[in-house]
Amino acid sequence: MHASRSMSQTTGGVMSNRRQVGLAWSVVALVMLGLLALPAAAQAKDNPPPKDQKEDKDAKPKPAPAQDWGAIFKMHWQNRVRAFKEQNEQLEYVVLLGDSITEGFDVPKYLPGRRVLNRGIGADVIGNDMAKDDPRGVLQRMDESVFNCAATDVFLMIGINDLGAGRTPDKMEPGYREILKRIKEKAPAIQVHVESLLPCRGNFAKHNANVLDFNQRLQKLAKEFDYDYVDLHKLMADEKGELKQSFTPEGLHLTPEAYKVWEKEVERVMGW
Repeated sequence: MHASRSMSQTTGGVMSNRRQVGLAWSVVALVMLGLLALPAAAQAKDNPPPKDQKEDKDAKPKPAPAQDWGAIFKMHWQNRVRAFKEQNEQLEYVVLLGDSITEGFDVPKYLPGRRVLNRGIGADVIGNDMAKDDPRGVLQRMDESVFNCAATDVFLMIGINDLGAGRTPDKMEPGYREILKRIKEKAPAIQVHVESLLPCRGNFAKHNANVLDFNQRLQKLAKEFDYDYVDLHKLMADEKGELKQSFTPEGLHLTPEAYKVWEKEVERVMGW
């Protein structure tokens, strides 16, 4: 009985001591928190917020600056003109006009990203002195190949099939002149680049004398109409005056190597 009461007193004493210790630590913690808070309060007291910040609530909003309409209209004008130029460029084309040699000019391959229209048609001719049942000829498709193309420049190479059909340079010249005349009168802003006929090789070499004759006439026609003359003949002829062997598969049409030479001339003329 005494042992039980003694144990109870002992247990109660231990619990009381623990409460006292816990209470003591709580007091210490509160004191420490208070000490930590003192420097922050002192700092706030020593560094009050700027006066203007205190008065922000009462300050009246500043009026917005006046619109500079002159600058706005100037910027608008510049943006519109830039847009006009971009739209116009989307409607401007360089045209390659001719026969199968021109048709073989792969524009996406040789002039990627350029606004170039290929208006070459195999077996086509100048278009004058034709049989009534023959609809061919550049002269018969000027609208589709030039005037309706929003063209700024036309690279014209036509005539080798006329020679192949037995027409002479004397017969061909008036037709070629008519092509240039129509462009000059109907669309004087278009710049025509009169391209020489190319030399031939092998079985087609028989046309080379007439090619040289007609090219001389083309130079004169270009000068007459104030167009430039692009001499591809000299770039593609070998020492015999024939089309270079590596430039043709059969003596008349062109290989990719020859088209690369032609491509460079178009780029040179256009300043690309």
